[in-house]
Amino acid sequence: MRRLLLALALVFLAVPASAQQAEWRTAPEYDVLLRPWAYEPKVIRLRAGEPVRLRFVNQGQTTHSFSAPAFFRAARMRGRDAELVAGGGFRLGPGERRTIALVPAPGRYAASSRNIVQRLLGMHGVIAVE
Repeated sequence: MRRLLLALALVFLAVPASAQQAEWRTAPEYDVLLRPWAYEPKVIRLRAGEPVRLRFVNQGQTTHSFSAPAFFRAARMRGRDAELVAGGGFRLGPGERRTIALVPAPGRYAASSRNIVQRLLGMHGVIAVE
């Protein structure tokens, strides 16, 4: 009887984990382009509470960064992606891509390059979550 109860408990505990994985696989994916001196789109619009995969693509010839500490801190992150943005953002080398899966929290968040020159020349934007 104990084994049966233990087996049932494990099944019930495993269901939410598999359901959560399926949610990331079916989440819509949006591109965020890191171009020389600009992010595109300038305003990233997302729905609060709905899973999304953001694919960041560096289209420049140099390393670019994307920093949005308040946004990443407020979002519910896919496990492996939480490490990637633990410092509030990340860097991408030329031609590099990175997909971050998350469930955004409502709010308006600033995003910018960590490089002051790039930021002053236009590498900044807004993440609007409604």
